[in-house]
Amino acid sequence: MNAWTPQVFAPYPGHPDVLLARVAARSAAFEGTSAADGDRVIVGSAAGHDREQVMRGARGELLERIGNVMAGRAAEAGGGVVATRAELGATAQAVLAPPARPDSRCLWVRGRTVSGRPVYVAAGTVFLQHRPPPGCEALPPAGSTGLASHTDRRSAARHAAWEVLERDLIRRSWYGLAGRPPRALAAAPDGPLGDLFEAQGLVATAFAVPAPPGAECVVVCLHRPDGTGQTFGARCGPPGTVESLVGRAAYEALMVRWSMDSPVARATWERWRGDGPPRTAVQHALWAYHRQDSLSLWKVAGATSVATAPVQAASPVDPFDVLARHTGRDVVLVETDGTPARDAGVSVVRVLAPGALPLPSGPPPAGFEPASGHAHPHPFG
Repeated sequence: MNAWTPQVFAPYPGHPDVLLARVAARSAAFEGTSAADGDRVIVGSAAGHDREQVMRGARGELLERIGNVMAGRAAEAGGGVVATRAELGATAQAVLAPPARPDSRCLWVRGRTVSGRPVYVAAGTVFLQHRPPPGCEALPPAGSTGLASHTDRRSAARHAAWEVLERDLIRRSWYGLAGRPPRALAAAPDGPLGDLFEAQGLVATAFAVPAPPGAECVVVCLHRPDGTGQTFGARCGPPGTVESLVGRAAYEALMVRWSMDSPVARATWERWRGDGPPRTAVQHALWAYHRQDSLSLWKVAGATSVATAPVQAASPVDPFDVLARHTGRDVVLVETDGTPARDAGVSVVRVLAPGALPLPSGPPPAGFEPASGHAHPHPFG
């Protein structure tokens, strides 16, 4: 046992092969989070049926988050450059501009494009829980989308790139910007997960949202037979991996469903009760679970059912290339290991793809009003 050893448990009696893992860290260096009901705690979690894999997943998620936060604290303490965009423009390095005025001062850190070109990146777009130095503009907080850890740095970056693409494709589909509806998938979780869903009387509805060549983006909604109690999971990856993506997305949806009965979720719902639009990840998940028929809003029921192709070895696909073609811009990598991650032998990478956007917290931002005619909150926590 060590400080980063997750607790692994089987939360469903009679289903010992369906496992969840959680591990947490507390520090004054952290900010309060909605996932911890305002406490200065960062949590890593994972679900699956392979004990070792679930432990690695939860530990990796914790290390990517605390590693990134602590790398941010180091940059804030003098490891970055405080300047305006115009001042940086006088240097030989390019600037990946934040959504701020050109005369605003902010903290910048160094990153590079996938091709190796150095760039300056606004720290607020890189680090979780960023604390701007005095005199610097506070940017909208960065989320965990596009942040990944692995013992191999390139593997971490590839995982983060798929995640950035996943969230952008979901955003486009949900807000009616994809140009065509999602298509239903005949694939359904089997094995321990399928047995659990059958025993619990739950339905897993899987569908694919429009994706560019070289990618598949799968969403799974877990719900009661009458369509209520919806929770969601998603995964993006190369063609030929749909069944694997469905399984991983289903475990994510199950983990969200399990968390709906956690003390934090119950306390949040008791205080909020859906009075006003959701503003945090926890509130978005609660809204979908208690209030909103997101499947109907997404018009999945009317999509054409498409059976998945036989499982084949996926052709090598570079997610950086897929993402760059999708956005028409270079993909940027920033190394954000931080001391805890380095000490654990893990690399943490933030992937930024100008032109790809994460799901918004709260109402859709100005300029992204849906073409589909609805502006309902998205269902992802």
